[in-house]
Parts: sequence; C-alpha cells; structure tokens
Amino acid sequence: MSAKLPSRTTIGTVLAFVGALFIGYVGVNYLLAPESMAPNFGLPSWPHGEGAGFLAVKGARDLASGLVILTVLVTGNRRVLGWVMLATALTPIGDMFIVLLSGGSAATAFSVHGATAAAVILAGGLLLGGSRTPSPQPVV
Repeated sequence: MSAKLPSRTTIGTVLAFVGALFIGYVGVNYLLAPESMAPNFGLPSWPHGEGAGFLAVKGARDLASGLVILTVLVTGNRRVLGWVMLATALTPIGDMFIVLLSGGSAATAFSVHGATAAAVILAGGLLLGGSRTPSPQPVV
C-alpha cells in the first residue's frame, strides 16, 4: 500500500497559509515591538526618534500582506491565490534589494528576504501549475 502524495495545489495552499501567518506575525511584531525587530531586517542602521514611524509602516504593510493572502485563500480560488502570491513576492524581492543597496548584510538580504521571495514564488507556481477547475459561470 502506497501513501498518496499531496497535490501541487495542496502544497502551494499550505505554503500560502503558513506564509500569510508568518508575515502577519512579523507585521504585528513590527507594530508592537519595532526596536526588537528592526535589527533583523538586515540594514546597517534603522530609524530612530521621529523616523521610527517607518517601522510601523513596515508592520502595517506586512500585516496587510498576510491578511490579503488569507482573504484570497478563504475564497477557495487557488488560481487567484497563485497570482496574488506571485505579486506578493515583489515585497521581499524589494526588501532584499533595499538591504543590498543600503550597505546592509548580504547574508540577511539573501537568507531572509531572498529565501522568503523564493518560498512565495514557489507557492504561487505550485498553485498556478496545479489542476485547473472551471471558473464559476456568472448568474444572469
């Protein structure tokens, strides 16, 4: 008796769900304790004083990203979720380049932001490459 492996769509859905929870958690932590999170971003320095509000911007952005993914996930439309994941990958790609172009830690840029982008792209690809189901027809 052989065990049935999960489908690409199932794996992509699980990756999207875990990713949404993770980025939402990161966002909440940036909102509640930005000083403990900022050093892990990879930049050589982070905003202090009046500029520290930018850490809250990052927190709100990350929390919203997680909520968007969860919202699309609960609709059950895995193709749309796949496209949302691919679009969402632009955020960690941008973060990676920001760290690299700001003289930050290349190790963090690639291991944190680059790996996140790769996981998000993988999830999107799995969701888009999974079995296609017909789109619901509009009610007229």
